[in-house]
Parts: sequence; C-alpha cells; structure tokens
Amino acid sequence: MNNKDWNNPIMVICKRTGKVYTVANTKEALDLLLNAWPVAEGKAFMMALQVCADVERGQGQPLEARNSFVAAASEAGVPLEMPVVQ
Repeated sequence: MNNKDWNNPIMVICKRTGKVYTVANTKEALDLLLNAWPVAEGKAFMMALQVCADVERGQGQPLEARNSFVAAASEAGVPLEMPVVQ
C-alpha cells in the first residue's frame, strides 16, 4: 500500500459499456478522469482533476482526492458502488 491508496475503493460503472472499474488510489482516479470519463467539463470534474493531480505530487491527502472523485461522479451522473471494507 502506498501513501496515495484509498482505505475504501470505489467501483465505477460505465453506463455506455457496463464495464466496472475498481478505483483504489489517486492515480487510478486521475487516469479514469483523464481517459474514460463521460464528460470533460463541470466544476466538480475540474476540481477532481486538480485535487488528484496535487495528491499525486504529494500535496494533499488521499481522502481529499477520493472525496473530489465522488463529487465529480455525482455531477456527471456516473454510478458508483462504495463497498464497506471491514
């Protein structure tokens, strides 16, 4: 586990293909936002890009990246599942 891993991964469901992505760290979130996100606009989307990039550079906490990613998903209508890890 690196210092950018999230304690609770998020499962993202692509509405177009039905593919499920498991996002367990900031790098995976940033990659998904940049390469497979259904929209490339919106306040939460732009904020998530910035926060994830900052955390990848060591500025900020992984929880901030996770929270901004969830907000971007909500804004874009991207379905999420957040399994409870025990």
